[in-house]
Amino acid sequence: MITQKPIVYAPAGFHLSSSGQTSHDQKRQFGAHHRRLNNRGLPPELLLLIFEHVYADSTLNGEWIACSPQSRTQFPFAPAAVCKAWRDVLASVPRFWTRIIINLDTTKLSDINTYLHLSRKLTFEITVTRDQRFLSNSRTNNDDEGAQTATVMALIIPHLHRCRALCFQLLRSSSLPALRHLNVTAPLLERLKLQCGVDDGEHPLVGSLDPEQWRFYAPMLRHLFLNGRNFRDACALRWVESLQNLEHLCVSRYSGGKYPTGELHLHDVLLIVDRLHRLFGILQKLTLQDVSFDGILTREDGYDIQIEAVSLQSIDLSTVRTIFMSKTGPAPRLVHIKHELSPCVYHIRLTQADTLVLEGPFSHMANAINIWDGNCLSIKNCPTFDDRTIRDIHRLWDPSKLTSPNWSQLKIDNCTEFSADALLALIDARNDAVQRARDRDITSQAPFNNLQVLQVHGGPPISPEDAEAFKERLLTFEWHEAATGITH
Repeated sequence: MITQKPIVYAPAGFHLSSSGQTSHDQKRQFGAHHRRLNNRGLPPELLLLIFEHVYADSTLNGEWIACSPQSRTQFPFAPAAVCKAWRDVLASVPRFWTRIIINLDTTKLSDINTYLHLSRKLTFEITVTRDQRFLSNSRTNNDDEGAQTATVMALIIPHLHRCRALCFQLLRSSSLPALRHLNVTAPLLERLKLQCGVDDGEHPLVGSLDPEQWRFYAPMLRHLFLNGRNFRDACALRWVESLQNLEHLCVSRYSGGKYPTGELHLHDVLLIVDRLHRLFGILQKLTLQDVSFDGILTREDGYDIQIEAVSLQSIDLSTVRTIFMSKTGPAPRLVHIKHELSPCVYHIRLTQADTLVLEGPFSHMANAINIWDGNCLSIKNCPTFDDRTIRDIHRLWDPSKLTSPNWSQLKIDNCTEFSADALLALIDARNDAVQRARDRDITSQAPFNNLQVLQVHGGPPISPEDAEAFKERLLTFEWHEAATGITH
């Protein structure tokens, strides 16, 4: 039987040997030919069409889709690095350059002006960041981050009148631009982020300018993320409380300590939230992340914090407790508490949050859950959410009174230390408790909710029989196994 050799094609001018193989020199010429064809041989019209498709995939409804500043495939920077022909085509379309990402460790300062001018007169957003290897480096990093930031900021300021988003994510707080540096008009600015990995003190400009001479006009600002020292300065300037369109306020990275410009107290944050909510009713979310306040004393008449969501990440739990003890009305609809240590949450009374999210290795979770009266409980990245915790939840229930009568949804993400049997026992115990409550007061109009929704993502493996048992008891059931990727 004769086996026919596969046909091998080569470009004109290339000759195959009798074995169907090209010589080493011919292979190099062949590779060079393809590089010329792909990089320079495509007509500009075709390249432009391709780039338009890539741009369309990078945006949604005219907004850039969020991507990691560390990504090496960012558009348009990745294709612009291929060759001059590609750069020339990309440079001809200003909207391609309306998202600028500057990495202080890799971006040449000489290129920044070019990027800013390529967008012509269009609105743009800009992110200034560090290489992740430096951000995760030691706290004693002694590079010239502050000097580089000052140079970059000087280049940005003349264009700030058409900037929609200005974001700095640096290593040290002392390197961040001072809020008082923004003594400009930014009528289109919607998002301002001045954030850092380590609080090592404040920028020399903080507190240096007479408040009467400072005018930062940003009427469209909706998202404000400030490190603790810049936020403290913003309070001194009485600026944040004038932001009538502000939807999300985030304060992060403050280690405390007395400085000439004053201290940051919990009262400062709650007072801002109270005033924004009362004056404008637009604020939706407050985030506090890694903040050690200089004091947590609050005013006796409390604060109105009835906003959509509060996220408290790496905040001392005595501070968390004070926040909810000082509220004057209902709690925020969603409360997210995240901690990397193993704090005890049983003494925090989150009685009115509709959705409670606990993220981290909390202890005594059952006590906190049983004094909460919301609809949706979400547990994330919690190795202490195990069978014992689940059993403690229903074993602590008062048989003469239904605990958490509104509770109907349980969502579990990236937890594997519990079993299907323990959850099934919880669901059955809940059904029994609800039935007893209904039998005691058949005329009551109050809600007596069974657990109706269970969603597990990144959970332990379960058997098909367990999956069927859950489906029989629940209206909505989803279970994704962490180890196998199997979804039930």
